[in-house]
Amino acid sequence: MFVSHPLVEPETIEDREYQRRIVESALKKNTLVVLPTGVGKTVVAALVIAERVRNCPGTRALFLAPTRPLASQHAEFFRKCLKLSVSLVTGTVKKPERKELYGSDVVVATPQTVENDLKSGDLDLRNFSLLVVDEAHRSVGNYSYTFVAREFVKRSGNPLILGLTASPGSDEEKIREICSNLFIRSVELRTEEDEDLKPYVKKIEIEVRKVELKGSLAEARELLREALRDRLSALASYGPRPKTKRDVLALQKRFSAQVKTNPSLFRALSLTAEVLKIWHALELLETQSSSAAVKYLGKLGTRASDRAVLSDERISRAIVLMTGEEHPKLEELVKIVKEEMGKRIIVFSHFRDNIQKIREVLEEVCNPAVLVGQAGEDGLTQREQVETVKKFEEGIYDCLITSPVGEEGLHISSADVGIFYDSVPSEIRTIQRRGRVGRVKIGKVIFLVTKNTRDEVYFYVARRKERKMKEILKEMKPKERTLEEFL
Repeated sequence: MFVSHPLVEPETIEDREYQRRIVESALKKNTLVVLPTGVGKTVVAALVIAERVRNCPGTRALFLAPTRPLASQHAEFFRKCLKLSVSLVTGTVKKPERKELYGSDVVVATPQTVENDLKSGDLDLRNFSLLVVDEAHRSVGNYSYTFVAREFVKRSGNPLILGLTASPGSDEEKIREICSNLFIRSVELRTEEDEDLKPYVKKIEIEVRKVELKGSLAEARELLREALRDRLSALASYGPRPKTKRDVLALQKRFSAQVKTNPSLFRALSLTAEVLKIWHALELLETQSSSAAVKYLGKLGTRASDRAVLSDERISRAIVLMTGEEHPKLEELVKIVKEEMGKRIIVFSHFRDNIQKIREVLEEVCNPAVLVGQAGEDGLTQREQVETVKKFEEGIYDCLITSPVGEEGLHISSADVGIFYDSVPSEIRTIQRRGRVGRVKIGKVIFLVTKNTRDEVYFYVARRKERKMKEILKEMKPKERTLEEFL
């Protein structure tokens, strides 16, 4: 069965009970909708838009998406399923044209563009009755979502806000901040365990494959670790010894602010820079590939901290040991792709320096494409990103190797197999990655993990955070999903 609505094109939206219930709730008060990736958050938005515009004649809906490619994909979907005029407004559209486009029934836009046009007076929100915020977990700090939501509530004659996310995070304080910034009054939650959602959630097989650094790579790792430990110990003379990269970044920020009035901190500031560079090289070696680590160290320039790192005999020795010897993950990756041949595969890798290496080794066994953001010499434009995804979905490419832009910045309909080349210590990113797999049929997710490294730590951190997030959501559900009671 399909949804029957005067503003919805016939036979374009499947009628699902859980979506109907969520829409009914979202039309009553500002609502945060938390749904697993791939079960129709955008459909919920389309139905809320259609009913809101019908109930509030002469008003319009504003839909915000964090990236231009994602906004473009949403606009295309709304044009197909809604009997409404739909415009796309991004920073690439010139100001005079944007003013005209804001007159459409549905405006799909990037938040930064809307914020700029609100500040300049080029956008009037008085006749907008609905604000939809996609990837609502970004509504923290000074991100544009916060400003736009505040202005919308202030300016609109009849404001209603709908937030959409697959994961608001595992931090209660962050959930509170998201809800506060979007003026949320109700939370609609669905997890894979909910009875009304179960029929639409495809099973995903999870597999973990562990590899180990041996020989010259294990020796190189110990040299890098030793060089890192020495510098961390030296930093301890300026206060508590930093334990995480975040600690080092906080020290660097503090020393930068104080060094002008206290020149003796210059050495401490240089140490933090050295630590961060060695830390990054070590992370590349442990989680990515030796060639990525060598490439990164080779790009270091003539700054004092760069020279200090490169002049360290342990670093020089590590570079020699890493050159020509590749990470066992690459061999295991090729093995997996051969095993899954004939299926659509997505490979997720966090670091751009490693993606080209992955492509190089996979070109021998399949027809891969690379999906990266716009920055850098090898960056892809918005049009190229969308075209790459389209060719993957059409089967022209059988493997898509993606940076974080493929986790959230674009809609990728489905893959049969997702390979997490590296682990990320973020439950949000882990959920986003996993949501790209098995939307149409049973899928498989394979984690590649290097034993006894931060790779393994990140893997378990993400799992723990996801469990915590689900516990928070479960606590919210029995209370009729009202935010007032939750807070």
